[in-house]
This record gives sequence, structure tokens and C-alpha cells, in this order.
Amino acid sequence: MRTLLVGDVHGCADPLQALLDAANPDLVVLLGDIFAKGPDPVGVWRIIQAYKARAILGNHDAKLLDVWDQPGESRHHTCARMLPPEARTWINRLPLSLGPEDLGVSGDWIAVHAGVHPTLGLPGTSRKQLLNLRRWPDDADLDNPFWWQLYTGSQIVYYGHDAVRGLNVRDRTVGLDSGCMYGGRLSGIILETGHVLQVPGDPNGKPL
Repeated sequence: MRTLLVGDVHGCADPLQALLDAANPDLVVLLGDIFAKGPDPVGVWRIIQAYKARAILGNHDAKLLDVWDQPGESRHHTCARMLPPEARTWINRLPLSLGPEDLGVSGDWIAVHAGVHPTLGLPGTSRKQLLNLRRWPDDADLDNPFWWQLYTGSQIVYYGHDAVRGLNVRDRTVGLDSGCMYGGRLSGIILETGHVLQVPGDPNGKPL
């Protein structure tokens, strides 16, 4: 079994396909922020269907649902108009976290989009934190530590959401957002072996 966890794709279909070609996974799990902001959300949707990919809701996915039927010209509005209705249904059913029991695989880990409460873990983490967490307790003060610097749980936490920090592999936390749509790279990890794979991101992406 080869389970590939993938960081924030943001509508970059070509890098996603390149990563999947390199990994040859049996199961694909996207860690949120799947469609919005990037160049080819429809291509990403086709790949999800072809691989029967699983996923976690990200903050941009939630925003996409919020504006789906609303007029506007933001990148989220444009993305919503491009995607078919069945993609909306799929996004609306995405969970906020996944674990081994959800995927039928082994291990002691959880996958979320942004982060978890550093001492209470997943049970003590709000929906807002699961979608947006970077610094603890929030980003209001740039001197606040990152949640993963304070994390005391025993489970490995796989997450995305933090392109500025990029690929961030630590003993019990693994950050996989490496700025694919900003001209960075798309990162994934093989769950069973811990092997990290990266491919170039959107060549036209604007740097952070």
C-alpha cells in the first residue's frame, strides 16, 4: 500500500499529475486548499475523479462554498463558476480531519489542513483553528510561536496551509504546503515510508 499525502494544490493540475506520476500511489489524500487561486481547477477535479482521491477541507475550499452562488469577481468566484456542480457536492462533504481509521491504513497520525491545539490535540481544536491555525494562539502577534513548536501530542500531524514556512518535516509534525501556486513546489509524502517527493509548482506563480 502506498498512501500519498499532498500539500496545498491550489488549482495546479499539472504539478499534481507530475507528483502522482512520480509517486504511483494506491491512495491519494489532499490536505485542503484544492481548487481556488490557481490556473486549472477543472484539471484538478478531473485528477481527483480519476484517482478517487480523498481530501480534507481547507480554508479556501470553505471560502469557495461560501461564494458559490454569489455574484463577484474574486478568484474564488471565478473558480466556483468553472467547477461543475458535482465538485461542489464533493467539497461540501469533505471532513476537517482524517486518520488511519478513516482510510483503512495503519499508524498513529492525523491529517488536518492547518494545525491542531498544541496540548489538547484534535479533540481540543475548533473548526476555525483546523482551517486557519499557524501561530498559537493566533497570528495577531508575529512574536507568537507556531503551534507545531509547542505541540506535545504523540500522534504525527500532517498539515498544509503554511506556504511561507514551506516543507517543514519534524519528529511529530509534517508541513507539506511548499507554495505550489506561488512558483514554489508541490510536496507529498508516502505515509508508509516517510519518503518525501517534490515537483516544480506553477511556473507562472507569483512569489510570496
